[in-house]
Amino acid sequence: MKKFIKVFLSVLLFTGFSNAVLAENRDPVPKVGSICGRVIDNTKQALPGACVYIDGLQTGDVSDINGFYSIKNLKPGNYKVVVSYVGYDPYTMELIVKEGKATENDIVLTEGVELQEVVVAGAFSGQRKAINMQKNNLGITNVVSADQVGKFPDSNIGDALKRINGINVQYDMGEARFGQVRGTSADLASVTVNGNRLPSAEGDTRNVQLDLIPADMVQTIEVSKVVTSDMDGDAIGGAINLVTKNTPYDRVFNATVGTGYNAVSDKMQLNLGLTYGDRFFNDKLGLMMAASYQNAPGGADNTEFEYDVDDDGKVFLDKAEVRQYYVTRERQSYSLATDYKFNPNHKISFKGIYNRRSDWENRYRITYKKLNEDPSKQSVVLQTKGGSGDNKDARLELQQTMDFMLDGEHTFGRLNMDWAGSFSRATEDRPNERYFGVTMKGKKNEDYFSDLSFVGAGGRNPYPNKGIGNVDDYKWSIDELTNSDQQIKENEWKFRINFELPLTTGSFGNTLRFGAKYTNKTKERETHCYDYADVYESEFEDGWINNMNGQIRDGFMPNGNYPMNTPFITKEYLGSLKMNPNQDGAYELYEEASGNYKAKEAITSAYVRYDQKLWNKLDLILGLRMEHTSLNYSGFNWVVDDLEDEQGRLEATGDKRNDYINWLPSALLKYNVTDDLKLRASFTKTLSRPKYSALVPCIHYNIAEEEASFGNANLKPTTSYNFDLGGEYYFESVGLVSLGLFYKNVHDVIADEKWRSTNDPNIPSGLLNEDGDPVKYEITKPINAYDADLFGVEVAYQRDFGFITPALKCLGFYGTYTYTHSTTKNHNFEHRTMEDGEKIKMTGSPAHTANASFYYENKGLNVRVSYNFASEFVDEFGTVAALDRYYDKVNYLDVNASYTFGKRCKTTIYAEANNLLNQPLRYYQGTKDRTMQLEYYGIRANLGVKFQF
Repeated sequence: MKKFIKVFLSVLLFTGFSNAVLAENRDPVPKVGSICGRVIDNTKQALPGACVYIDGLQTGDVSDINGFYSIKNLKPGNYKVVVSYVGYDPYTMELIVKEGKATENDIVLTEGVELQEVVVAGAFSGQRKAINMQKNNLGITNVVSADQVGKFPDSNIGDALKRINGINVQYDMGEARFGQVRGTSADLASVTVNGNRLPSAEGDTRNVQLDLIPADMVQTIEVSKVVTSDMDGDAIGGAINLVTKNTPYDRVFNATVGTGYNAVSDKMQLNLGLTYGDRFFNDKLGLMMAASYQNAPGGADNTEFEYDVDDDGKVFLDKAEVRQYYVTRERQSYSLATDYKFNPNHKISFKGIYNRRSDWENRYRITYKKLNEDPSKQSVVLQTKGGSGDNKDARLELQQTMDFMLDGEHTFGRLNMDWAGSFSRATEDRPNERYFGVTMKGKKNEDYFSDLSFVGAGGRNPYPNKGIGNVDDYKWSIDELTNSDQQIKENEWKFRINFELPLTTGSFGNTLRFGAKYTNKTKERETHCYDYADVYESEFEDGWINNMNGQIRDGFMPNGNYPMNTPFITKEYLGSLKMNPNQDGAYELYEEASGNYKAKEAITSAYVRYDQKLWNKLDLILGLRMEHTSLNYSGFNWVVDDLEDEQGRLEATGDKRNDYINWLPSALLKYNVTDDLKLRASFTKTLSRPKYSALVPCIHYNIAEEEASFGNANLKPTTSYNFDLGGEYYFESVGLVSLGLFYKNVHDVIADEKWRSTNDPNIPSGLLNEDGDPVKYEITKPINAYDADLFGVEVAYQRDFGFITPALKCLGFYGTYTYTHSTTKNHNFEHRTMEDGEKIKMTGSPAHTANASFYYENKGLNVRVSYNFASEFVDEFGTVAALDRYYDKVNYLDVNASYTFGKRCKTTIYAEANNLLNQPLRYYQGTKDRTMQLEYYGIRANLGVKFQF
């Protein structure tokens, strides 16, 4: 590797600077000038991805995400500028470049005659922008514009992402939360806003919660499946970049008002949106402001099952749960973009976005424990999850993310420079999260448990053969009464600087880019939970009995055999209780505090990139990136001396330091066979850093639950060598067909290993459980589990049906399909015994993902039917293969329609329905028919109106 790096840098620098010297010697006298401006359409909307080039010189530029183009290093004189854009008539103009000056000229393109025959302003408009960006990018990129996002019934960014080729999403409460790219787990992809990696509000993962950001707050979604050396290297699956709304070319004022309905909550929703933008002071100052508000009551009907294996390897049902969720999700998002152009060579800009999501949740849970043991050892727990009165008697999960960036672009003669400084923050607050559980145990209620069983255990939908009945019929006691406060916060400071030096122009033009970046991040988790069961019993005894109501709703979706009228302590009663840690009998549960940690990371990176044109059809990019990572982690060990010590004690682990360097070479090749046919090939190396919680050097164990978990501060980052080959053909009308092949050679994939032990050296031995038997812990530890080979094929097709007959121009199809096949090798499991013929599967890797959408758009009417599919994949390893957890396959069907009318005030009335197939979130264990979790959300419907002035 070191020899390769030395040779690479030597060739790159010698070739680039020698060409620059020769160019200077050929024509040292005149100072060069430039041409710059913005490409827009006749409605003054920016057109990204437009090809602007100088006729006869084989040099030019592609307009960026906001339509800006710039062609530098031009000698004084007259030039013929040619502009091309899919779906628009070609444009030609004459411009004069003066010595040492920048000539500004905005370019207005007109729709092609074919498109003007059909009045279009939605699906076709969005497709044009996305297709042109994808067509003219050097890497393999998929793009979704804001126009396209608005034509799907997607409430957040995650829902919009599932429409992109090769992307699957995982759900939480019926909304997409994490994105998987190209058959890799969500941990192996990065999410950025305006190129900045967002911190995570979750305590254990680096993944960004995509359901935090409303879909209408972004201008474009870019998925880079091949990253260049000037991009962050932590993107094994790919890099998802969310581009927020930027300053407009002219005044913009849009508003949205809508409502919706969900059957689980049986309540109406509210959706509001507002966007305003304009330019001031002779167009030097640009401003764009946007706000979005959503209030969505919802919920879920849930059942969960835990299985285990006995000493003979037989699988049995150990625990079962019935859960009723009622959730109100409020999402707020605000963004601001402003820029100031001093002159064509110097510009500064500021972008900021703030997202706030509040989840008020009540959960009512029935838990059946130790179902495989003697009835005297079994128990049932009725638990209410809520919050204090000032939090609507519900558990409040408040997640906030923000990103603020100040950047500048400058030109000094031949040298271009851009810089940026940014601050990002993510937090999660759970104040006064409360649990009140009461239990019925088998020792005192054997008449109930003697004939309790689960019908269909081991199948898709087990259910209890008897209900709970009236709590007065049995002997109950308090199982838990707790109140906790949790705070998670992550701060990031980032600074970067980039330089671009055009060396030569023409058919063999080349450019040298280089730069550096520094990221400093800190993350903390702090939780304190207190037990008040003794306090309550001494003050109220069994007063809770008079404060119970049935909560499992009629129409519970898993099926009608569940105990609908089971009584639970009401959320209002739980919220009214006064809880103070200073009360006599209250004590802290150190098990919860043992998850607290502090983490510091510093990432220093530098890169060099060399772009070389080879004739007018071939483009080559060579790059090398260095990333140095420095870590400092500390946490707590939770130590329990014996069964009588319920609290145990906390022991600080002290600081654990680590650092490493990754060298990430890259080579990309693009061959323009024709203007409509593009071929691409690439080699890159990328990485993925371990989860925060996995790196904490801690040991936790719970004697009562017979569970233990270890951290692993010695984890290595996952790395991957990536090879890509693909081609796209762009139709003369709006559309394309593409085929891509990729291979990833992945090393040190991180996964949790689970095993059972009575005498692990990391935890005390000789302890007995409540039955007097040695404690046999189920231990979980993150490890670098294996290496993997991942092969994949991607195909995409989108086109209107006008090629059949002009009358079908208003009909179109958009479809994608990705197949991936993974194999693992070099397994590092210490405790898992491989069964005969057993093959460890790569976690988070669905074999099949597909999207299909049929649409009709004509004279303001838009109708779209959308389908999304992803196959099952292994999500988590168990102690044996029969207990591995799988995320089941999904089928989603959505439909939406809108009608747009008006000129001065363009008005759009829209209606949409999501999840028409009522697809549940389902996990299974070992085999497809053994349900582990089944959660239904029901159909969601929305109706509203949008105004565009």
